[in-house]
Amino acid sequence: MTVLHTAHLRARPETVERYRDRLLVHARNTLTLEPGGCLRFDVHQDVSDPTLFLLIEVYRDMAALEAHRNSAHFREYKADTQDWVAERTWWYWQPLPVPSDRSDPVS
Repeated sequence: MTVLHTAHLRARPETVERYRDRLLVHARNTLTLEPGGCLRFDVHQDVSDPTLFLLIEVYRDMAALEAHRNSAHFREYKADTQDWVAERTWWYWQPLPVPSDRSDPVS
């Protein structure tokens, strides 16, 4: 079962540009170094608050996510940016099947 991981990351104001650039390299590395494990890695920056970033990552399964967290390139990203991030919040999601018929499941 695929695993959806989202994160809100708030960069320190004085590091926003460096952090954005390093985060984009990290996303590219994840997709190219973990083919088949990381299926999607989207990076978004808030329009009204440029210090806030949203990551949307999709992994083949929990083992692929764990492999990502234990990879050399992830450890390098964390070491490079640990002082640039003021807040980190993350969530893990599981897909819920949408009913295929038109019946209302709550009635």
